[in-house]
Amino acid sequence: MNTKRPVIIFSYWFAPSPAVGGKRFSFLAREFARLGYDVHVITHEAQEWTDFKADGSLPLSGHVHRCTESLKLPLAGKGKWRRIANTVLYRLFTPVGFEIFWANAAARKALDVARSLRSGVVIATSPAPAALLAGARVARQLDWPLILDYRDPWSAHAWPRWRVGAIGQWFARRFEGRVVKRSAARVLNTPSMRASFEKFFPRSEIPRNFVIPNGFELAAEAPPPPADGPIRIVHAGEIYTGRSLVPVLRAAQRLQARHPDRPIHVVTYGDLPVVELNRIREQELEPWLEVRPRIPFAELFVELQRAHLLLAVVGEHMPYSTPYKVYDYMAAGRPILGIAPRGAALFDLLLESGAGLCIEPDDAECLEHALERFMAGEFVSARGRVDRYRWSNLALQYRNVIENVSGARSGMVTEPPSGASAKLLDL
Repeated sequence: MNTKRPVIIFSYWFAPSPAVGGKRFSFLAREFARLGYDVHVITHEAQEWTDFKADGSLPLSGHVHRCTESLKLPLAGKGKWRRIANTVLYRLFTPVGFEIFWANAAARKALDVARSLRSGVVIATSPAPAALLAGARVARQLDWPLILDYRDPWSAHAWPRWRVGAIGQWFARRFEGRVVKRSAARVLNTPSMRASFEKFFPRSEIPRNFVIPNGFELAAEAPPPPADGPIRIVHAGEIYTGRSLVPVLRAAQRLQARHPDRPIHVVTYGDLPVVELNRIREQELEPWLEVRPRIPFAELFVELQRAHLLLAVVGEHMPYSTPYKVYDYMAAGRPILGIAPRGAALFDLLLESGAGLCIEPDDAECLEHALERFMAGEFVSARGRVDRYRWSNLALQYRNVIENVSGARSGMVTEPPSGASAKLLDL
């Protein structure tokens, strides 16, 4: 009989999916296996659904079990009635997401896998919330401790109404409350997320709320970019609602007059929203911007290492967030410029790690000064301090959580609300 402690991981996205949500546990699963755990990953099977190629840079470790939904949403097709139906369905399933139809298949798969395993631990990572729901169901039936892993909050955040309405948030809070009650520990991505979680779930066992951030894969150092000529700032990924490249482009425009021999060009990989493109055109900032199509990560990483400066932007409605690209930037070894609202988690991360500087988007003078410091070579990424974010080091922290909760049970001290909704989700 296998004497290794089993760890069943519910992660809706997993290698080789290029979705950002697949990265965290693709690497952690590998590190858990290296630490001696018997790792089983329950994930989604629909690799063909993605708009982009598979990410060959992600490790594929442990025993990977793929399963699909009983109903695939949104409905395929572009007809008028399909669009109307998808809009209605999106509102209806806002509290749990379209992935809810994967939860039952995932739970069944995990229970089937667990038949041949000794007692272990269940880890469920969100988004998607369906992973938490499936993980809670399996942990209850197996009587294994449950660790909830939050890459983004579910209901423990004051989401803007355009994203989650009041009714959707009310239901999500009650679904999540039942899951939290059954958990033995919670792992959150940033200290800001933990503070928000404890505000919305004050009866959770505070000592069992841990912070373990995302990480990066160690890469060989690349030659530094040229010390003269144009400055190349690279932004990887999409610009979501509430984020903008305009503050950096404005600064590049103004600095060109003072430093004509070192013009700044911002290169972004991924299409920009129409609203963002219109903002840039209205202010005549196109000469300082180059929009390139998304490329496979291995190719993108080469471009990150060639850049002078790497750009990360956080929106007003997600101050708790540290974009995953920041950890890819750390791996590239280039200085990072963060643009984020006051109090955002990105300020603390870049300060503590020595990986870069973070500036408020409305502080034009400070932003220009920061860019001039980078141009003068006054700021260099503190590689030694950044190394604590390597996946191998973070897995050691996670091992402490796993061993800490083994044999633990309840994470809340009061009974959860009852209702028909719990029966629907089999909680």
